[in-house]
Amino acid sequence: MCYFVTITFSRAFFNRVAITYVIAIIAITPETTTIQITKQTREELLKIGTIGDDYNKVINDLIIEHSRNKLIEHGKEFIREHKDEFVSIDDL
Repeated sequence: MCYFVTITFSRAFFNRVAITYVIAIIAITPETTTIQITKQTREELLKIGTIGDDYNKVINDLIIEHSRNKLIEHGKEFIREHKDEFVSIDDL
């Protein structure tokens, strides 16, 4: 989206020639896309969000939560696999 504003300044420039400046104001918005979801999924997303949240925020929050859960699961798996390598605090 681009808006043009025309501003005319009258200046004495080579015997009173009016100079017109055109300023382009560009509104930069993030690129968006449309995804297809069922009405039931939409209703569930509405339940997850709070007042003022848009779908993008709700989905980003879900992505962050998913990443945290994956990290926790990875940590638990690492502890299970390497349990014998850890030393008890009582043994220190």
